[in-house]
Amino acid sequence: MNNLQQVTFPVYGMNCASCASKLSAVFNEIDGIEANVNITLEKATLAIDSTIVTTNIASKIDTILQQKGYQTDYQNITFDTDWSCASCVEATLKGIRKHPLVLDAKANLATQTLYVETLASFVNEQMIDELIALSPKKLVQKLAITSQQQLAEKQQAEQQKQQKEKRQLMIALTLSIPFWLAMLSMLFSETHLLNPWLQFALATPLQFIIGARFYVGAWKSIKGRSANMDLLVVLGTSAAYLFSLYMLFKGDFQHLYFESSSLVIVLIRLGKYLEFRAKQASSKAISALSKLQATEALVKKGKVFQKVSIEQVQVNDLVQIAVGDKVPVDGVVIEGTSYIDEALLTGESKPLNKQKNDLVFAGSINGDGVLLIKTTAVNEQTKLHSIIQLVESAQMSKAPILELVDKVSAIFVPIVLAIALLTFIAWFSITQDFEQALIYSVAVLVIACPCALGLATPTAMVVGTGLAAQKGILIKDINTLQLAHKLDCIAFDKTGTLTKGQVSLKNVISLDENFLPLLLGLQQSSKHPIAKAIIDYCEKTQKSKPFQACEVTAINTIHGQGIHGIYEDSAIIAGNEQLLIHFDIDLQDRINQQSLNIDQADNTIYVAYQGKLVGYFSIEDQCRVESKQAIENLHQLGLSTVLISGDKQSVVEAMSKQLGINTFYAQQTPEQKLQVLAKQQQSGMIAMVGDGVNDAPALAAADVSIAMGSGSDAAKKTAAMTLMRDDPRLIAVAIKLSRATWKTIQQNLFWAFIFNSLAIPSAALGYLTPTIAALAMTASSLIVLSNSLLLKNTKLK
Repeated sequence: MNNLQQVTFPVYGMNCASCASKLSAVFNEIDGIEANVNITLEKATLAIDSTIVTTNIASKIDTILQQKGYQTDYQNITFDTDWSCASCVEATLKGIRKHPLVLDAKANLATQTLYVETLASFVNEQMIDELIALSPKKLVQKLAITSQQQLAEKQQAEQQKQQKEKRQLMIALTLSIPFWLAMLSMLFSETHLLNPWLQFALATPLQFIIGARFYVGAWKSIKGRSANMDLLVVLGTSAAYLFSLYMLFKGDFQHLYFESSSLVIVLIRLGKYLEFRAKQASSKAISALSKLQATEALVKKGKVFQKVSIEQVQVNDLVQIAVGDKVPVDGVVIEGTSYIDEALLTGESKPLNKQKNDLVFAGSINGDGVLLIKTTAVNEQTKLHSIIQLVESAQMSKAPILELVDKVSAIFVPIVLAIALLTFIAWFSITQDFEQALIYSVAVLVIACPCALGLATPTAMVVGTGLAAQKGILIKDINTLQLAHKLDCIAFDKTGTLTKGQVSLKNVISLDENFLPLLLGLQQSSKHPIAKAIIDYCEKTQKSKPFQACEVTAINTIHGQGIHGIYEDSAIIAGNEQLLIHFDIDLQDRINQQSLNIDQADNTIYVAYQGKLVGYFSIEDQCRVESKQAIENLHQLGLSTVLISGDKQSVVEAMSKQLGINTFYAQQTPEQKLQVLAKQQQSGMIAMVGDGVNDAPALAAADVSIAMGSGSDAAKKTAAMTLMRDDPRLIAVAIKLSRATWKTIQQNLFWAFIFNSLAIPSAALGYLTPTIAALAMTASSLIVLSNSLLLKNTKLK
């Protein structure tokens, strides 16, 4: 960093000048900081002297703001990189976290991606350059996925990298052919076929040109005061090469090991190339989603349509979508009808009919009709972009077991170096044979590469979360995948989850001429499904019998009970019996007084004004056709099911019997739902499935939370898993996928740990040559990658 740097960031939540003054004083207590907090602008400016600062400024600021109850804006910076092993990842994270403005850094070896978290206002070109300089590996900032130019550049760069790797590999394999032939001949004869000087001529470019990347990586590792796989390869192959070179000039042609050093480099380069191809396959889901984004849109300008770049489209623009085109933005259909293919967005295999007022999403494919849509979200606000972000975020997160693997990998290389040194000392002490001791220690260095260990979890995670996204299931973090396979019970909300959430009114009984005007005035600003049904009913009634909605004020909702407000200084209430009791209205007395015959099996909403009943109606919500099959699928997986609803006892009981749900709880408030979950958690792990605002607390309390795609923003933000289409059968699919992914992770880790546990002692005891060690090391990584890719064959239906 430069010696003096000034940063400005927003501070939300300050109430007065005194707040700003006190916060400024706290910031100024940090050594090397001069702070000024402006209450009017709600911003803080820090002058940071890097020659004095000895702490992480970002973490310190974040802690202070949280302690004071203030908020600020955060931002993730994403980088593409080129790691070769888990140790490279740790070295990069270690370097990045040294930056005083970094809150945290996360990495994914499988996708070669680095996430850096900081305060939004800290991000500028200077910081980006400083982060790149702190990394031992090359970093390239990754801009928003909507930047089609960068996406194309990235794909082109990957193709160029692949071509370069392939070209160098072909050269390496060509140069190594004589060594392979010589090794095969040694099976039948002890005579060396290759001239010693020819061996030297072939081995030198293999060692220093083909193997140059290992020397560069090893040097950066040493500069970063860490040890990685490149260092192991360089030490092992250089020792064999230099020893052979010494013997060559000495004239001892019987003890040359040019083929060992050369073939180790060739085999490792082959393994890295195959790993690169496999990693591309494992992250195919994100690539497929990224390619869905259109590059241009046909936007109406005046009376004509003009083709503009996707970055220029704005909210409320009118966009025309031709037959066969990609939908460029999220929007609502204004004109036209067509079938839209949303398979890669929601996992829905059948094209969906879209007509006026229906929503369409960026990345879907228009079928057989021309549509005119009004834009509702563009660029980074689209559903497509949010899906990509969620998938990438899940792939960047770490399960507890992966954190353990990272710790093991961090100390693995130094331990291996020590074992290799001890191997050399032991063999030389026992045999007095420098050559033999060297070869066995080189084999230890080569076999001990922790690549399989580092790839075991992230590759399975990338494939698992990518496959989930293709099926229409968004998983926020890997910990959700880790927990989902342990679930014992699935708890469901009813309305909008197991039912369509499209409530309709029946048996509407008016006991007062102001019944509908009062009811409409109370509900017309609400977004609740019941409110929508009431509004629809009133609008239909107004066509035959016009009336005006009353101007109701002080409207308030009591979740699970109903809604109330004030009209002409008197309370108007619409809700269940519990809500009327809350307002000291004796419902049964009113029913008896008016000789009303109410079917207790119906889900009835009562409306009261000025303390008397003015009307009532029943609501019905059709069960989703997929719900019964969804419950049966979960039972087949050995899971129990629970229905927790705010509806009345008779309605909830009837639905439980209809669907075959084990246990049900009716007339539950959000607080009571929490109590039910806590009770269920005493006997096992539980998932909560919901869609409404009132489900958010229960979703947060569950071990695994699942939100329906059409649910409220609160539910989707709280939930760790979101179903992109409203099909509860996807819950069983998600659990099957979790079980399969976790099984794959366990298999990968078992193989990686067993491989290193057996291979290192075998090499140290002299059972492996460096060449065989290189073959085994490459094979172990490819087995782990191949096993992860087999996840794609999992039967999920």
